[in-house]
Amino acid sequence: MKKTLLSVLIVAVCATSGFSVPKVVVFPFQPVMDTTYNIWGDPVKVLNYQLALQSFLVSDFAQSVDVEVEKSDLAVKTVNEAIEIARRSEADFAVVGTFAELPTAIRGDAQLADVALGQVPRGYQASSTASRWEDLSAVADDLAQQLLSFISGSSTIRSESASRLILEGDRVALGYDPGNQPHLVVEVNSPAPKITLGDGTQLKRCSVRDRSLAEGTQNTQICYAGEVSAGELTVQIDQRGYYGHSETLSLSPGKVYRLVVELNKMSFQAAPGRP
Repeated sequence: MKKTLLSVLIVAVCATSGFSVPKVVVFPFQPVMDTTYNIWGDPVKVLNYQLALQSFLVSDFAQSVDVEVEKSDLAVKTVNEAIEIARRSEADFAVVGTFAELPTAIRGDAQLADVALGQVPRGYQASSTASRWEDLSAVADDLAQQLLSFISGSSTIRSESASRLILEGDRVALGYDPGNQPHLVVEVNSPAPKITLGDGTQLKRCSVRDRSLAEGTQNTQICYAGEVSAGELTVQIDQRGYYGHSETLSLSPGKVYRLVVELNKMSFQAAPGRP
């Protein structure tokens, strides 16, 4: 009874919600044309703004706390190709764009593809122009602000994951081998989670003893366990088709802990009222 009351107390204190910000993959911008004309009608080779626009946009996204950004070196030809690559990266959105050098302006256009929906929703297009090369960064900044507003208003951005850390007790008292390392049991509600620990430890499938700790969840959760480092430990959990979870635990030597994580599934259906 004493152990049960202690566990309940720890659950109340350590229950957390981990929020994963939306992840965006930015692809290189593609030229609309390779040749334009000056004011006298002479053909002029278009400068390559492809990598510059992409780099500026990635930099602008990286300064925002509202998104996680990934830069792709793959020059995609279609939105569907970008969505598939972004899905493999477990991203929420993909940005594809074009640029055009006109006689008196440089124009950049971008589309925000929603990976969960498998398309670019209506209105998720942004554009901006500059009159000279020196203002190209302003074009990217303008595009980034427009795209961020689309992301913040999306109904398919990542949901919160829920977790609770339970202190089960001392290693020896629970039948584990004596030692100073904490023993961590991780239970996840997805079929094949990838669990990455900050100290590099590779967890193994739970033993019968590990399973005996999980009275209410042992039949529904996937369970992994192992000896880990004491102190602060970062835990990252990823699963295809689910939104990920990341948090930092504080673990004491010689103790047994159980981390129970509820991941939210990605929705690949359009929300009501969405195109």
